[in-house]
Amino acid sequence: MKNSILFFVLTIFLAACQSNSTSYKISGNISNLDSGKVYLIKAENGEALAIDSSDIVAGKFEFEGEASVPEMHYLRLNQQDYFTQFFLENASIKVEADKDSITGAVVSGSPSTDILNVYIEKLDEMNTQMTQYQQEYTQAAAAGNSDEVERIQINYQAAMDNMIVYVKNFVKENSNSIVAPFLTLSVLANELEYNELKSLVDSFSTEFSESAYMKELQSMLGLQGKTAIGVEAPDFTMNDPEGNPITLSSLRGKYVLIDFWAAWCAPCRQENPNVVANYNQYKDKGFDIIGVSLDREKEDWVNAIKNDNLTWHHVSDLNYWQNEVAQLYGVQSIPHSILLDKEGKIIAKDLRGDALGEKLNELMP
Repeated sequence: MKNSILFFVLTIFLAACQSNSTSYKISGNISNLDSGKVYLIKAENGEALAIDSSDIVAGKFEFEGEASVPEMHYLRLNQQDYFTQFFLENASIKVEADKDSITGAVVSGSPSTDILNVYIEKLDEMNTQMTQYQQEYTQAAAAGNSDEVERIQINYQAAMDNMIVYVKNFVKENSNSIVAPFLTLSVLANELEYNELKSLVDSFSTEFSESAYMKELQSMLGLQGKTAIGVEAPDFTMNDPEGNPITLSSLRGKYVLIDFWAAWCAPCRQENPNVVANYNQYKDKGFDIIGVSLDREKEDWVNAIKNDNLTWHHVSDLNYWQNEVAQLYGVQSIPHSILLDKEGKIIAKDLRGDALGEKLNELMP
């Protein structure tokens, strides 16, 4: 439900362009604009925070200060026109723009931004191919050409996989740049399993340990470590629709699927028939399910259970994404599922479609 793929990129020659400056100076010029105000913006806690401002005089503006660690910042013209993004770092940074094509601003002098721009250029090429696949898919689907639709779907998924591989390799090659944790948090954090993500984060320069990106990644690793393959699933107790408490550990002795879902989640509802079929096939062989709903309205939750024939255990605190169990398990998107063995240890995650049945058949032939 949440799209974790954001499109940014990096370079290979960081060592040649690092700066030893202890302060930053941003010198900007907006041609064909005599006056106005430029704001230096930082994203903080999901909000745009103006940390400084500069009057435009004959098209020119300037900022000076010190940056403890490089971080992504933005420039805004007057009250609403955002026109560029860059890593604010201790360097002499120049910004060139034109009033009539303000979003085409060019930033130079920021080594980290130079890396990011190489990444963006490469991802733009990949996105062009993805867009072509989307157009071809629409045409094939409209024509009812199922073979062509299947072919395009395969190619599209392969292109998505290649994109993730490219980002991973780029991050590894530039682990001594702030762009590495930035891209890892933006693109990879929800795509990688715990061990791979931890290995990647551990390779980053300790110089950036106090950056917002590294702190967020360490926080995510802390959560993911609790639900990594092979560890015992965190226990919890939550009420069912009738208000009766159900404790996860009470289901020990069975293979248990913890199914995070919601009535409002279309992909969840589309997957439900597959989960129902597998539950009916394996419930008498030692398989059980506990559904954890991220709904807000009890009526919606209960109706979805009934309408989709979900005849297993269900719990919710009706707190949407703040659901206590979802928070405990670090759930970032739904549908999301975790399969436990008979001792309550995690053995698989996000088994959907045929993958769920194949795994259950392996465990309970």
